[in-house]
Amino acid sequence: MSYLDSPRIHFSGYFQSDVSTVNNNVCYYDSDAFKEQYQEYGDGGWNPQGTAIFRFVSCSVTGASLNGKPITSSAQDPIIGMAMENADCRAPGKMADLDPQQQMVSQIWALQVRLTDNVERALFIGDMLPVGFMNLWLRQQHGVRSDQQLAANYQSILENVQWHGHSRSPVLEAMRKASQHGLLAIEFNLFGYGRDPSIPRYTQGHIVGTIGPYHEREPKHFVLGRQMTAQLDQDPDAYPLVPAGGVYCFQCKNHPERQTLTADFGNALPIVDASGAFVDLGPLTLAVLKQPAQAPISASLSQDQVIVLGQVAYDPPQPGAAASDEPSPWFRQTAAVQDFDYSAIPGARQALEACPLLLLSPSGSGYQVLVQESIDGLYVRSDEHVLRLNAGEKLPVSFFASRYGQPLSAQVNVELLPDGATLMGGGQPLPPSPPHNKPVLPPKISVPADAVQYPASFHTNDGGHGRAVIGAIPAGPGNPRGYIDGQLYGIGYQLQQQPQDYVSNYWNFVSVLAFDRVPEPEHPTWYDDIRPIFVQYGNLYPIMSKHVVDLGDYDSVVRHLDILKLAFSLPMSDPNHMPVTRDLSDDKRAIILKWLRRTDAQGKPLKGTPSAKAAAAPAPQAVDANAVAVTLDDLQIAGKSAVVLQRQAQRKAAPSKD
Repeated sequence: MSYLDSPRIHFSGYFQSDVSTVNNNVCYYDSDAFKEQYQEYGDGGWNPQGTAIFRFVSCSVTGASLNGKPITSSAQDPIIGMAMENADCRAPGKMADLDPQQQMVSQIWALQVRLTDNVERALFIGDMLPVGFMNLWLRQQHGVRSDQQLAANYQSILENVQWHGHSRSPVLEAMRKASQHGLLAIEFNLFGYGRDPSIPRYTQGHIVGTIGPYHEREPKHFVLGRQMTAQLDQDPDAYPLVPAGGVYCFQCKNHPERQTLTADFGNALPIVDASGAFVDLGPLTLAVLKQPAQAPISASLSQDQVIVLGQVAYDPPQPGAAASDEPSPWFRQTAAVQDFDYSAIPGARQALEACPLLLLSPSGSGYQVLVQESIDGLYVRSDEHVLRLNAGEKLPVSFFASRYGQPLSAQVNVELLPDGATLMGGGQPLPPSPPHNKPVLPPKISVPADAVQYPASFHTNDGGHGRAVIGAIPAGPGNPRGYIDGQLYGIGYQLQQQPQDYVSNYWNFVSVLAFDRVPEPEHPTWYDDIRPIFVQYGNLYPIMSKHVVDLGDYDSVVRHLDILKLAFSLPMSDPNHMPVTRDLSDDKRAIILKWLRRTDAQGKPLKGTPSAKAAAAPAPQAVDANAVAVTLDDLQIAGKSAVVLQRQAQRKAAPSKD
């Protein structure tokens, strides 16, 4: 089961993501070239004082489904109107990029989700398994420049779910019975984010989501169902953020036992502005082709070539209607998740077993294809797509393969993606300045190629599940980026049997940050070992240094020894883990903790002398500034990188390493 099953509940409201933006430019990591002006609005982005907090704001249950029937009012079920809250006994969740050169898989850590009414503190409460967003695209078509026009979705599970009280809600009781082992499935869509400090929704945006049952052995971060894969606009200025048909990727799940297909349009339909009002695309039809398709469908289809399952119930604003700051009623009440009952449609059940789904719009006497199911129904995806690897560490990554939503036993080929082919982030060069009078350039990524290890291929079993172990070599990448720790890699994969013109979901790859190996000194000191680390964090996260502890000042750090010991000792899953960005290696954390815990007779850790180290940090391998890919601030893609990105999206099967 999944959030696309019934029972399910839908919620709507706002979210706050108070991210710090100073670190959006990787060149700011060069502490020797850092200037105080980089911590101010403008040079430091649109939110330099960010705390990294992620939380729900004014969210409530706005709809539900039970036994396939929609519920939209509290008269039908008292769950409607209940509050969807954050943790009340601990800090809120945190949002963190993997790296300044990979800002397109931002993760939410330590988020606790709590359903409450006017009586019970928590009818249920659970911890969201950390996950990076997916399906990032240029969804908002209009609005002011300060709006974040990109949108994305998160899908994960709630773990350690505890149920309390008696809600008298049939939906909630059915969900409790349908779920297993303290687990629930959750998916939500983020859009309409405000980046203008002068507006009320600064650092806030809209959230619309769904919670449903979850069963073990299923994917945690996507649905093993029918995957609708949008072809992308090939314009280098738009790729890979704009779909050619105007509608983005989405997923469906077929329920043959009740002859219903459930589709999630929550992050697929374009919106006019930050309100979430849908762009009027005219009538939209979900259908199934009568014959299998072995290639992308480029021509229009006649009515006798498809079996219509139903019309998409989206509700764009009517001409002359008053403007609203909220998403439409249908969007809020259903999260744009729609059931299509095909029990009375001749031939639909048989066609769905071996023919692709299509999203269509009228074209003359027939239809134009906006989005189609993956070619031949083939699909493979990693369940984990963001990895942090310490030197010598190996992590198993789960993969699931399917054909028309059914588990598939198949060979999956794996490859290291070309330099810059998938990883996107900020990197504007800094001009020469004293004392070195040399420009700071963005480092090159994906080198050395042999610092990460992965299988050339692996097989999924009859249940469609397989594993690939991805690891970092014991020596680590060797500090190839100089002023920033570790190195970034993209691991691509695809089914051996995919046809050459197969259209992949662009975001289906694994982003890897492999940390450098840092030997642990016997007697770490402030000047030699700790200050270089702390100064960099103090520069990039001024909210800490300006309001809590000056990380560049020994005396300030000593005054806060106890709280620093606690924060650096906490697991990454804790909301108070330090650093909030989760981008510190175990080696460096061990050195910091060793220094914090070993104090002299006055209770102070070793200070050492301020002399510079004998060997300066190596200069990063620079890249042409014109090849920098994407920044979240300007949403522009440089032509050179876009061409590489395009090749990756259409890559052939990975060659064998044997």
